[in-house]
Amino acid sequence: MPARQLRIPRAPPGMPRRLRVWYVVTATIVSAIVAAVPMCPVHDRQGRPLWRVDYVHDGDTVTCIDEQSRPRKIRLVGIDAPEMEQPFGRESRAALAAKLAGGRTRVAGDARDQHGRLLGTLWVDDRNVNRELVADGWAWVFGGFSPDPDLLDAESAARAARRGLWAGDHPQQPADWRRDHPPHR
Repeated sequence: MPARQLRIPRAPPGMPRRLRVWYVVTATIVSAIVAAVPMCPVHDRQGRPLWRVDYVHDGDTVTCIDEQSRPRKIRLVGIDAPEMEQPFGRESRAALAAKLAGGRTRVAGDARDQHGRLLGTLWVDDRNVNRELVADGWAWVFGGFSPDPDLLDAESAARAARRGLWAGDHPQQPADWRRDHPPHR
């Protein structure tokens, strides 16, 4: 874990010269103790660690800071959101950012994908953010493996109600869009 920087505050203006030396000594000791003590992790009501949301990359990938103050890139498991350049990509990212607006989330999962990202389900309080994105129509169910039936039901309801990307004429799955739009090298 990276150590916090030692920061000694300046003496208040108007402090007598004879007290400034004691102030600097006291401030140095207190600052050293604060810098050496790790930041206290935050937990939910059940005692599970909450991670700080650092950056929302797109509709299905975020970076969070874990309880050891390490950045962790997380791919939301079971869903596939539109790419940023794809129709509804920016809206999907904005929807995920809005759901994580409190800045703290619980991450459930410990598997990794082929890019080394943690595969996880994000929880805010008792809300499954992955499922909410599908239910609101901002992501598809990722059907590469055995898809979660709850996610499939949420996607069916979003399609029927024409929510989010389902309001478009012909939504294209991100995998098909990536195949049709290879990256420029």
